[in-house]
Amino acid sequence: MDLRQNIFRARNLKLPPLEPSTTSDTSVNNLPSALPWSDYFEEKRTVDYKDTHFNVYLSGLGNKGPIFVLNHGAGHSGLTFGLAAKHIHATDPQRFTVVAIDARAHGNTTGENEEDLCIERMVGDLAGIFDSLFPDNKRDVVVVGHSMGGAVAAHVVKERRITNVLGLVLIDIVEGSAMDSLSAIPTFINARPQSFTSIGSAIQWHIDSEAVQNLESARLSVPSLVTSKDNVWTWRTKLLPTERFWRGWYEGLSQSFVKAPTAKLLVLAGTDRLDKELLIAQMQGKFQLELLPAAGHTIQEDLPHRVADLIVSFWKRNQRLNIPIRQL
Repeated sequence: MDLRQNIFRARNLKLPPLEPSTTSDTSVNNLPSALPWSDYFEEKRTVDYKDTHFNVYLSGLGNKGPIFVLNHGAGHSGLTFGLAAKHIHATDPQRFTVVAIDARAHGNTTGENEEDLCIERMVGDLAGIFDSLFPDNKRDVVVVGHSMGGAVAAHVVKERRITNVLGLVLIDIVEGSAMDSLSAIPTFINARPQSFTSIGSAIQWHIDSEAVQNLESARLSVPSLVTSKDNVWTWRTKLLPTERFWRGWYEGLSQSFVKAPTAKLLVLAGTDRLDKELLIAQMQGKFQLELLPAAGHTIQEDLPHRVADLIVSFWKRNQRLNIPIRQL
């Protein structure tokens, strides 16, 4: 299998150019600009947990309704959910709370041992951050995870590390296809541009490659994926040094998802991503399946309103009913 076939196998996306586009107008004045996080979340704060200072985006923190916890994939940041999070919160801004976390070694989170991304550590991170924000929680919780973040979410819910979970939502992550593509991912990582001359050029590359198909979302999320030094922008998260943990992220994911003690929703870009265990479980009605074939891998960025509507509808369908007891 040649280089570009390996990249395709790893990502299930259209093949990105190996270098930033030279055919489009890339003058500074024509490059897309960054969008501020504050247009999509009400606040951000730092949550200190163990050896790390986690960056967390929030809306509706003081509300009393359901909490939607959004956990991103490898190499992304909490802002990958920015447009979807804004839409979720706007559905009921007096009740809903939305939380999007920059995982260890991602986004604006800082700390020690950034190359240690074992699944056990990330599960502990997510549970610890939640407990710091919502001690003794009694509110309903919907845990949402994309790609690697979905694996973390599934383990957290299956192990009951977060209290009062009403639902689990995984976005474009299936054990079978993830395990099959592991050997090709280093090829994809090495084929990406290693640096950019500006944030605008980084955004443009994501659009040109269709890594993100929604320009507004790319303008919000991509700036958090790169960091600058001497006017050169490089990738914030160093993924190759974490390769030894990749298999552990996904092994047993289908079983963890199916056996999670809560309602479950799986959102995929295509049925080809389902493995045998999930096909059987889906036919048995053990989880809800939604397909959005117009999207790429980052479904929550490509179709943010559609994903937000699915998540809110999923919560409504599974919310607990408070039925008053009739006094005799």
